[in-house]
Amino acid sequence: MEKLKIGLLYISLHNQLVKKVGINRSMSRKDFFCIIGKHFLIPKNIRIVIIEEMKERGLIKEESNKDITVLQGDINLEEDSNKIYKMAGLF
Repeated sequence: MEKLKIGLLYISLHNQLVKKVGINRSMSRKDFFCIIGKHFLIPKNIRIVIIEEMKERGLIKEESNKDITVLQGDINLEEDSNKIYKMAGLF
């Protein structure tokens, strides 16, 4: 059985970014920080850590001009609920 490797909160944040920006679309760091600040209440002093963790998980990439591009994820939060339950060992 495959385990949930990314984490549900990261999947939720990625889903929010996909809704706001779209897959393979870019946004400014300021807009990214605004989204994670409003929806996930991440304190300002650690928001840069979220960028690094999401890059490591393959959910975003940072462009040379410091824009952030939302990448295609493996799990769709709204369509893969059964898959998420199975990965968490609950189903």
